[in-house]
Amino acid sequence: MKFNNILIPLLLTACVLFGGIFTACSDNTDSPAAETAEKESETVEVTETTTEISHNLPNLDFGGEDVNFLVVDHSMDFYTSKEIYASEQNGELFNDAVYARNLIVEELLNVKIKQTASTSASSAANKSLTAGDTEYDVVMPYMNDTITLAQSGLLLDLNTMNHIDLDQPWWDHRANENLMINNKIFITTGDISILDNECTMVMFFNKEMIADYSLENPYELVTANKWTIDKMFEIGAAVAEDINGDGIMNNEDKWGLSVAGNAPHSMYFGSGERLSTTINGELQLVMDNPKGVNVLEKIFTHIENPNILTNRTGSTDYNLVNTMFNESRVMMVTFALVDINGLRDAEFEFGILPYPLYDESQDSYNNFISTGLVSSTSVPYNCMNPDKVSAVLEAMGFYSVDTLTVAYYDKALKLRYARDDESGDMLDIIFNTRVYDMAYISNWGGIGTLIESMYSSKNNNFASEYAKIEEKAITKMQETIALFDAIK
Repeated sequence: MKFNNILIPLLLTACVLFGGIFTACSDNTDSPAAETAEKESETVEVTETTTEISHNLPNLDFGGEDVNFLVVDHSMDFYTSKEIYASEQNGELFNDAVYARNLIVEELLNVKIKQTASTSASSAANKSLTAGDTEYDVVMPYMNDTITLAQSGLLLDLNTMNHIDLDQPWWDHRANENLMINNKIFITTGDISILDNECTMVMFFNKEMIADYSLENPYELVTANKWTIDKMFEIGAAVAEDINGDGIMNNEDKWGLSVAGNAPHSMYFGSGERLSTTINGELQLVMDNPKGVNVLEKIFTHIENPNILTNRTGSTDYNLVNTMFNESRVMMVTFALVDINGLRDAEFEFGILPYPLYDESQDSYNNFISTGLVSSTSVPYNCMNPDKVSAVLEAMGFYSVDTLTVAYYDKALKLRYARDDESGDMLDIIFNTRVYDMAYISNWGGIGTLIESMYSSKNNNFASEYAKIEEKAITKMQETIALFDAIK
């Protein structure tokens, strides 16, 4: 599992210079945060340490052969995959972390890591693999696109690869559990990647506004298991001021909570509910159940509160809300973790929060990942040397823990951007309780976008909207199951 603060033996004995900032994704594709963030530099000492865990790779030598990754090159830089390849050290934090990790892996296995970047990685993979080409050893399009490659029989079941051990902590166990169909896993992620971290949905809050309005401390609510949907909206509704005195609450005024376009489905997942899950070994749609209906009713009832900034009371455009937050005109915002970049110039202390519980009886927080912009780790069905590729992936995952993960988590997030010690504790909760959902990724019959569509269309009638898509969603899911079952 990611971010478990494990130190592992490294083949480094000297300091590695890292510098820069992290850039990646959110559902707000017009977010300028990562493009405008300034470069920074620092020295990160990577120490050689011995612990009980280690990879189980035997002594292998692949004779200097290439391992070519197909990765995403997005027109917006912060959606581009940066975690696989670095040609040289350049003083930027993640570039140099990737370079250090790859050097270790290349020397360990006698391989050469290379990449091909494409602005349409899923199309490039589909075209190449359909034609039977073997130019790519690993393909890493975004997850929601990669699932179609798996359904077409173009990917290998990762469970069948000799040197990949998905039970190891450097692979994301929640991804493996949630993305498995018929005991087959064609896409996953882990410490080898950072885009999944960037696209984790979180909340940010203005600590000074909380104090100014004498509101309950959200950190204390989280740790006491009292950070619930009701409590979040209660605190949010407590701050609503008609600043310009025109008698109308709009984007010129002050708000306690902004609900972004993707926030209702993030709240739904945060409550512990799912669109699909495996029951007795069988994947099923589970959205239409009593608790799920109650969760959505609760969310949409709160959204009707005129003291909450929603698409029904004003604009929830990312750029506008980001500006309002930085100007202390919104106390709590529903962003992706990457959007912390847009808060670097805030002149107040802010904190990071997980999405709220449904109620205090819920035993765990849950934080949704916007997988539409998260790179997968997948291997083509016609892989020429599965032993080489699986060994490289396992080694890259293992050695990412103390290079890429440390650079991202401990140095960039916990130490550089977070404004307080508690934010680090919140990040531990967030990263340990992340949610993937196969129905969301596949969007069978429109089920993955149903909640967001209801919010944007200002339609609260779940029963009627679900009835419209249920039959098609079930049919598409069953087709997917059959396709996966046919893959040997």
